[in-house]
Amino acid sequence: MNKENRTLNEALVQASFFLHKHGIDPDLARYYWMELFEWDLTHLVKMLHQPISNTMVADYKLALRRIVGHEPIQYITGKAYFMGQYYRVTPATLIPREETQGLIQRGVAYLSNQSTAQVLDIGTGSGIIAINMKMTRPKDQVWAVDISPEAIEVAKINAKERQIEIHFRCSNLLDKIEKDQTFDLILANLPYIGYEEMDYMDESVKRFEPSQALYAGDDGMNLYKLLAGKLDAHMKRSSLAVFEFGFRQGEKMLQLFNQHFPNDTVWIEQDLSGNDRYLMLRKA
Repeated sequence: MNKENRTLNEALVQASFFLHKHGIDPDLARYYWMELFEWDLTHLVKMLHQPISNTMVADYKLALRRIVGHEPIQYITGKAYFMGQYYRVTPATLIPREETQGLIQRGVAYLSNQSTAQVLDIGTGSGIIAINMKMTRPKDQVWAVDISPEAIEVAKINAKERQIEIHFRCSNLLDKIEKDQTFDLILANLPYIGYEEMDYMDESVKRFEPSQALYAGDDGMNLYKLLAGKLDAHMKRSSLAVFEFGFRQGEKMLQLFNQHFPNDTVWIEQDLSGNDRYLMLRKA
């Protein structure tokens, strides 16, 4: 990529060949530009014959080397697309997954008959759950906690860019929540990958995403086991908790929360792929 005034299309052709030669999906060549400038495919096509500067070419070459090293594009650009918007992400935050949309949608559906609600997001990361709840239901009071101060800072930036108010706290699960504070809805997408599953994970996830946001003991259940013992004091009557978990963990999650909430209603729901994904807990 040394040619002066090369077009975006020329850069993409060479980049696609470079990635293919290294065994990497060549589509990532265009995803870089789409993530960086928040373009859809139509806008990318319109820009194909526009010249790009030498600085942009140099940045692109560096990005391609990082992609070949299995670094996620989202960390290279500092942005991730989720539910129609781009959010800031860093190596301190997990990259949003499609399955988490189902978590948010279930929370919104449950509150549809309530004018206002108290909502808690546990393990907020980049803040996407709390932020989407607040954007959908502006009158609600939303709290969001995370054990990582770096993640909390990213979440605060994402909320500020959308001019919404969320009560962020750096907390290990519920430790920094007032003992008498209760909620209508509690959502959590806690780390749920077991150390025994590491060999089956994508290289980009293992090498670059924060281990603190991924792993939870040998079976991936450690944090939900801790949460289950602390949760009841913070749930109102008829409140709902929705937790995202690994698709092999449905039976263990059901057993765990039935044990701690024998007088309440606990069930499992599936994601769009038909996999067990969400633990639903409804207080009596």
